[in-house]
Amino acid sequence: MARKHKLDSETGRLWDRLSERHPEYPEPRKILILAAYRRYREKFGSRLVSDADLREHLEQLFQDKGAKQGYAVAMNLRDALRVLWGDDVGAQVTHHVRDIQPRTKVSLKSEWDAVRGAADHLPAAWRAPFIDFAARCETDPPDDVLSPFTLKGMAEALTAFARFRDGGTSSPLTGSELMRYATHLDDAGVWVSGVLSALTKVYMCYTHILSPGFRSKACQTVLRDLKGRARTAGPCRKTPEQIVPASLVYRTGLNMIAEAQIGSSHDMKAATLCRNGLLLTIAAAVPLRRRALASLDLATSFRLEERPGIQIDIAGRFLKTRQGRKNYERYQAHVSSTVLWEAVEVWVQRFRPMFDNGTALFPSGRTHGEALVADALGQTFGDTTEARLGMRVPIHRIRDCVATECIEEVEHGAGWAPHLLGHKNAQTTTESYDHATGVTVSREFGQLMAARRSDPEDLLL
Repeated sequence: MARKHKLDSETGRLWDRLSERHPEYPEPRKILILAAYRRYREKFGSRLVSDADLREHLEQLFQDKGAKQGYAVAMNLRDALRVLWGDDVGAQVTHHVRDIQPRTKVSLKSEWDAVRGAADHLPAAWRAPFIDFAARCETDPPDDVLSPFTLKGMAEALTAFARFRDGGTSSPLTGSELMRYATHLDDAGVWVSGVLSALTKVYMCYTHILSPGFRSKACQTVLRDLKGRARTAGPCRKTPEQIVPASLVYRTGLNMIAEAQIGSSHDMKAATLCRNGLLLTIAAAVPLRRRALASLDLATSFRLEERPGIQIDIAGRFLKTRQGRKNYERYQAHVSSTVLWEAVEVWVQRFRPMFDNGTALFPSGRTHGEALVADALGQTFGDTTEARLGMRVPIHRIRDCVATECIEEVEHGAGWAPHLLGHKNAQTTTESYDHATGVTVSREFGQLMAARRSDPEDLLL
């Protein structure tokens, strides 16, 4: 209050309105907002100027103070004008700043570009037929069409096989050679399921691309033997410390969103903090694969309905399913969570417009108007968990965390877990995703973190 007595009547009223509307704002932030408004008032007086004059003023801010400082002052001015003349004026400022702020131009690669990039590493004799087959799958799909994700994996597996062969491409594939390659991978420490995956992709390269119609009973015998060994050995066990309670990841995301709201200024740093927190929360609430998460869009696939409902509807091309089913299969779910609904609303109203005027749920901070691509989204998730939890949790591992906590903590959880993960076969969940020991070990740490948040948790994981 002592500081308020030093203000003139107009800035004093602005101070009061800020305190009333945003009691969570610390005093230093309100001081910065008032400073930005004083600069505006020195130029225009106590009136709302035209949209053209407002843009000119913002452009001058960036010119005088540089991109970083100019952005910070513009966001403080936005908060002042929004309190004085409404949210629409604040949205005008955000829109202009988004256009004025310099952006790094980055050209995005498509999934098919990634396939061609992987094929470029193949020996010349294999490269041409592989790229030709990929082009046909992209433009004129054959009956044996394969997804770009599958083709990229096949190209990488075939490249490794070519190195094993020392670049030889002329000799046909035999069962004995496939067995020698399996032994080579096993000696290199590759888990038996990884060996099976690599050899299957190499065999598919021959049957689909290098020698269409090729079949080898000897090769099929090797693959059947590996499949039996892989079933006996089970899936490769993930690092135990990466299996944390999914509820911990969920709460950590909510804490980050709250932290973004009470920060000293709503700038891109706060917006990015909010986005990353929302990513953690939604990944724990809706345990999808990273490609499906990266596709979420506020206008189509992730829509807020009447509180507390959220409707999710993801097209098949973003799902892990056979290429021929992608045109008609969908992932559809309805989430009912007041906490999650309010977190998304805060993101949409306060922070999402700072990135661009698009509708991607997780926008890119580098590429204006684009969403975070799947790889970047996975990198962001891993970096955020490492920074916040002290351990790096890969984004696909959150599915393990959800399944394990569901099986361990929820009544009849073993029956619910396959539905949460979208598995048609419950055995997949119990064999590959149940790590009850890992989550039990981390329970004490999870309880410590949970105690930092007093809000009841209304999301059933």
